Formats: sequence, C-alpha cells, structure tokens
Amino acid sequence: MVKPLPRQMKVLGHRFLAALGISAIPIGILAPLAPSWWDGKWWLVLLVGVAAAGWACLGLRRREPRQTYRENVTIRLVVGDLFNQGASVLIGMTTTFDTSVPDVIARGSLQGNFLHEVYGGSQHKLDHNLDQALTAVAPVGTITKAGKQTVYPVGTVITLSPPGPIRYYCAAYTTMDNQNRASGTIRGVLDSLDNSWDQVDVHGNGDPICVPLIGQGQSRIPELTPEIAVRLIAFSFLLRTKRSRFSSELRIVIHPAEQHKINLPEFQAFLTSLVTS
Repeated sequence: MVKPLPRQMKVLGHRFLAALGISAIPIGILAPLAPSWWDGKWWLVLLVGVAAAGWACLGLRRREPRQTYRENVTIRLVVGDLFNQGASVLIGMTTTFDTSVPDVIARGSLQGNFLHEVYGGSQHKLDHNLDQALTAVAPVGTITKAGKQTVYPVGTVITLSPPGPIRYYCAAYTTMDNQNRASGTIRGVLDSLDNSWDQVDVHGNGDPICVPLIGQGQSRIPELTPEIAVRLIAFSFLLRTKRSRFSSELRIVIHPAEQHKINLPEFQAFLTSLVTS
C-alpha cells in the first residue's frame, strides 16, 4: 500500500506553522501590556504547541471529496457499497455482454456482484433483459469462444430497468479474446462514458448516477490508474453537463478495500480546480 506520506507531512507542517503564527498575534499584543504576567508561565508555550499540532492533524482527516458547480450539479466521491446508494448505477461490461458466473465472469467482479445483488443470481433473467435491450443495437460481428459470441460496438450502452425505480446502465468498454480475456482502451472508456450520459439524459429524470472505479481489475487497461480513472469520470461528466444538465449528481463509489488507491485531498483539489474550467 503506497500512501502519499511526504505530501501529508508537508501539509501538516504548513498547518502547524500557520497555527503558531495565529497564536503569536494575541501574544504579541498582550506581552507589552503586561510583561510580568508571563513570568513562570512556560506551560503556555507547551499549550500553544499542542493546540497547533492538534489543529494541524485535524486538517489531515480523510474527508470524502465533494464539489458543487455553477451548472447546479454535484460531484462526490463516496466510499461504500455501489448497490446500496439508492441511485442508478453504471455497470461496465464487455462487447459480448457475457454474464456466465464464474465460467466467464468472476464472481467477485462488479458484474458478478451485479448479477447476484440485482438479479438474485438468475443469469436467465439478466440475459432476458439484456437481449431485449440489445434488439435495437446492430452487432459488428462474432467471435469463437466459450460464452456469448455476438459482438457489439465498443461504447454500446443499454439501459436495464428491473422492478423498482433504479436503472442500470450497462456500458461495453472492453472486448473479449478467444480465451475470454478482457482488454480495453481509454478511448473505449471515454466513448462508453459519453454514451452513458446520453442514456442517463433519456432515462434518468435528472436523478443522481453512481459510477464505480472503471477500467480496473480484469478490464486490463494498465494506463488507466485509479487516480486517472476518477479524474476521467469526473471531467467527462462535467464536460457533458456544460452541454445540458442531465443529472443532479455524479457519485463515484469506491469500495472500502480500494479507498487507499485514491488520494482524497488531491482529488478534492482537482474537483475544485474544475470550478472555473
């Protein structure tokens, strides 16, 4: 686990010195007025030092990044369960829209959790919904492999509406080879995000949309690190919002086991920098 310790120590030092500087203002005013009052009160120095250190440490608390923009939209990063947000969700898939768990799709993957959390483990129900939604999409070919063999364009996004108010936007940003190994590109992720926002615009009624840390794990996009992925998602969302407001909130949801992969203060600084973009 790699943590940005040098940057944290730099922030800690700056806050500590700033606190000492603020403390020196009333001391500098009072000392000439009552010089004898300070005799023997060495403990005041210790008290000021402890207070400054406490205030400095307080600034290092891990706050979940959040920023509101003039387009009346909010971008948040939330550490928690993607399927327990009470909002619609983007689900990354392959261009063959495979669903077989665990033969093709890993049980612990996002798509594996989607099958079990939303469809109760029923591959038949999920396939039925996918097939219905895909009737409006023209395939681009076939592939000889285990599992599904019809291939759809990279960037294809279809909307599933199981019983209930929550919608699931299934975005195909990776491809499968003959051995069912997934791979993708940043261009494919960007196209999938753009098409997802269009689907949210049509079906979402302006409600929040939750997006996981896409492009990780078995997606095999090595250049798309977690730090790059969260910025890419946020920037894509805000850029599309400048054309028309389609969702009140983007909620990037990080699993608790993966939160160490994101420097939260730096991501907050990135979100803040987009205010004037």
